[in-house]
Amino acid sequence: MRILHIISSAAAGGAEIYVRDLSVEMVNAGHEVFILFLDRASEAGRDGNFESVFLKELEAQNISYDFIGSAARKKPWRGIRSINKAVSSFSPDIVHCHLYYAAIFSLFVKRAKVVYTHHNIRLGASSLIYKLLDMKVSRYVGICLACKKKLEDVSRKKVVRIDNGVTPTRLNKRLRTQKISGEAVQLISVGRLSDQKNLSLLISSLGQLGDCNYQLKIAGEGALRASLEQLALDNGVSDRIEFLGNVTNVDELLYDADIFVMSSAWEGLPIAQIEATLSGLPVIVTNVGGCAEIVHKVCNGIVVDELNEDSYAAALRKMVTNDSLRNIFSQNALSYSSDYLIKTSSDKHIALYQDATMA
Repeated sequence: MRILHIISSAAAGGAEIYVRDLSVEMVNAGHEVFILFLDRASEAGRDGNFESVFLKELEAQNISYDFIGSAARKKPWRGIRSINKAVSSFSPDIVHCHLYYAAIFSLFVKRAKVVYTHHNIRLGASSLIYKLLDMKVSRYVGICLACKKKLEDVSRKKVVRIDNGVTPTRLNKRLRTQKISGEAVQLISVGRLSDQKNLSLLISSLGQLGDCNYQLKIAGEGALRASLEQLALDNGVSDRIEFLGNVTNVDELLYDADIFVMSSAWEGLPIAQIEATLSGLPVIVTNVGGCAEIVHKVCNGIVVDELNEDSYAAALRKMVTNDSLRNIFSQNALSYSSDYLIKTSSDKHIALYQDATMA
């Protein structure tokens, strides 16, 4: 099949990494893929070096790409023109939109079936927009059960659940065993420094751990870095937290860590959590989007139901101070995470595309 993916940018976000991995897997399976990005890194305030590496990885897999330009957000006719140009030159069987801007632009695509995935539990647009999208979109994809139900609430079209997946060769697996006496427990957080990731909850909760022996590394870029650094200072934990900025060695950071922590206010089905799970990490996550779905299926961590410091701090204390618990969760992560492989996701997408083109 010939598949045109449309995504926001060549950035370090979970959806972007997922679409890249999905595209590579589809090419390896004999399909042709073209990726159309809405923004350049410079336009979106993202890391230009990461974009360069991202695009080189696509080129190495013979995946073609182009950019619409962020001006299309305010001048939608530019997006419409760019998508129709790509459709005309590439002749895709499927136009797969991974953000609602692209789905709106696709209303004016003259050829090819349209599939739309929304990568978050928050829809980002009114229900009226989805009534319009129903005019063109053949199938919707829910990346977890919670997201599937959310889309079903606003759409009259078929919603298919396809859980996100990760390329396992990108990760190094390790069973977490008992720490040497006096050795700090290593925490890792991966994600954009934004309101969604709610890192203020994590940092404030760490302030309640007193003499617990831990170190936290935070990998990610974002406008909230200065305020989060100040919050760490205010809570007396700045000497235990390292802000790494944007990184290209997430696999190494996960391998070296003992616990993956995520304190998000909202999510879809986080790629970072799946990566951590496949690498054998115990996790602490908030009960938003599909985060709990992964933990309940794999049994590798603690789900914090209430988004408050007392609840999150209790989960941190329980995990940081209990070697045996971390070991059990790590064993489960390594044994029961195979549902979240990129090949599984790719195969289900291809089946969906074939179903859509025959309808």
